Amino acid sequence: MQHTHYFFSWICSFVTAVTFSQTPVKTDKLDSISWNVDRYLGFDQQLHQYAIKDNVVIKRTKNEVLVYKNLGLGKIERVDFQNPLQLVVFYKEFNTLVLLDNQLNETKRIDFNLSPTFIQLEAIGLSAQNQLWVYDGNSNRLGLYSTTKDHTNWITVPNSNPLVNYASDYTFFYWIDSQKKLTTSSIYGKVTTLGNLPKYETIQLIDATTAVYCIEKQLYLYEIAKGSSRKIEITENFVDNFFFKDGILAIFTQNKITNYKLILP
Repeated sequence: MQHTHYFFSWICSFVTAVTFSQTPVKTDKLDSISWNVDRYLGFDQQLHQYAIKDNVVIKRTKNEVLVYKNLGLGKIERVDFQNPLQLVVFYKEFNTLVLLDNQLNETKRIDFNLSPTFIQLEAIGLSAQNQLWVYDGNSNRLGLYSTTKDHTNWITVPNSNPLVNYASDYTFFYWIDSQKKLTTSSIYGKVTTLGNLPKYETIQLIDATTAVYCIEKQLYLYEIAKGSSRKIEITENFVDNFFFKDGILAIFTQNKITNYKLILP
């Protein structure tokens, strides 16, 4: 399975049996960056930073700050930036996706109210081969939308329980339903149940085996198959948001990003 990066935070609480290891996850503090934004999103493989301020997408590089603004489409629900050359911005209120290039110029706008078959977008994500993950909230089924053919290929049967939270990469889509079950589907429609998650306030799925979650101002590394949590040692007493990729944990609090390297066995 290829690396599964750029999973966005899920906000909710679920309960399952979980054990807590007495061995914490050690960290090395790398650096801190000041940034006055409303919502920190994370960073890509080129270490470009992404955030939202006043409902505007912001991309921060070493040399410049780029913005994308479209207030006419309402509140930004989600930004998929796993491919820095093609961002996907989801405006749930208007049931619309906007594709951006690496300079945050709009390259395509897709209004799913006008598509041949109406789709009530509940979840989205960038997939492989000019395709987008789309989850229809009316039928509770997952599909792949071709951005070149403007056609949706449904790859799962309708789910009996509605989607609550989700994450995705190029080849896999993950979702939690209302019964607290974590499930994944490949681009070929192979569906696998992975199990349940512990009680949390925010969580980021790293891959099919591991997650980082926050509860009661404390971060934990969670092994899904084992149902085991390990406390992550950081100096912050409060976490507004966090993002994990390639062994680097970025903590956002009080308009500051602090980066840590996780020391894993």
